[in-house]
Amino acid sequence: MSPDISHAVQALLEARRSGHQMAPPFALKDRAAVFAIQDGVAAATGPVAGWKVGARTPTAEPNPAPLLNGALVPSPARFDGKAMHMIGVEVEISFHIVRDVAARSAPVERAEALAAVGDAFVGMEIVDTRLADFKNADPEWLLADNQMNHALVVGDPIRNWMTLDWATLPVRLVVDGQTIVDQQGGLGAVDPLRPLAWMIDHAVRHRGGLRAGQAITTGSWTGLRYFPPGSHARGEFTGLGAVEASF
Repeated sequence: MSPDISHAVQALLEARRSGHQMAPPFALKDRAAVFAIQDGVAAATGPVAGWKVGARTPTAEPNPAPLLNGALVPSPARFDGKAMHMIGVEVEISFHIVRDVAARSAPVERAEALAAVGDAFVGMEIVDTRLADFKNADPEWLLADNQMNHALVVGDPIRNWMTLDWATLPVRLVVDGQTIVDQQGGLGAVDPLRPLAWMIDHAVRHRGGLRAGQAITTGSWTGLRYFPPGSHARGEFTGLGAVEASF
């Protein structure tokens, strides 16, 4: 680990420990540096609970980030909103991994990747950041900070996920009784199985493999929405299930 990467890892760990945000200390030259920082933070905090992955369009290169040890929280979840720098909420489709896939150099084809997946579930990603002035931060630093992940709330299971029409799936986000989002579709990738399979391949070939019990969440259907402390959020995919969190 280079001195710059080591410094970045320690700064992010200290920001997590202290609750004080940090300014990015240098420019990140490439994606390898981003992943090295992610891996360094993950190694210091325990076995990763899974991965988050997102793609802005059906053909865009996905962006991966670890879900750190302890990031998976069952619904209904409760967080200390006053201790967070911001409260960001995204409603997502997430997946449980049910079989180990050891690290290797050979690609993981889609059929093998999906065979490692058990049920899908309604997820709610909770977003916070360790970076000061995050709105003006280099997007690569946001990714190095695990794309601002704070937690993933695990909602109702979805067992028939292979047959769903993702493009027309109805999704709702309700906060304090007010409907914020009520629409069909909304995922940038449209089909979450493409970033899911990409993430499994990436984890196996580049990030040490996958193990049963981890989760993969595949991007926001509702956009990133911010709310104040004291809020209660409920996300649901109509007819499939729901997830809830209070702050």
